[in-house]
Amino acid sequence: MAVVIIDAGPLIALAKVDSLFVPRRLFSRCRIPEAVWLECRRKQGEDSRRIEQAVEEGWLRVEAATNAGHFPPSLGQGEIEAMQLALETGQALLVLDDRLARREAKRRGLDYIGTARMLFLAEHGSIIDDAETVMQRMSERGYRISPSVVQRLRL
Repeated sequence: MAVVIIDAGPLIALAKVDSLFVPRRLFSRCRIPEAVWLECRRKQGEDSRRIEQAVEEGWLRVEAATNAGHFPPSLGQGEIEAMQLALETGQALLVLDDRLARREAKRRGLDYIGTARMLFLAEHGSIIDDAETVMQRMSERGYRISPSVVQRLRL
């Protein structure tokens, strides 16, 4: 199985709705780069506590990205390090939602999925009952997933 590397946005959004069990059940083990770890811990709250617990449990592992490649300045440090880690690892699956980050991942030949795709995979795998309900709860907490993306995935 490919290494799964999760960006901060999807991780925080899932933690806010108490759904970190989704990537754990889908992928068993996931990795995050140090910049994502720092971003997740920036604001103390229930979501950061849940992410810290996932790291303590060992299914979510913090790793340093060592390759300092050139990336567009429009990307955040977490997205850059996630892609660096994916490039260093070789066979990796990124979980990213940012459109510019996804474009850069595609340009570099990296495999990626978004949070919506992950939730629909979880629904089809009977990990959750309804992906759209989880996305609605995420939306209520400020995390936006494009309705057109949901519509495409629903088909």
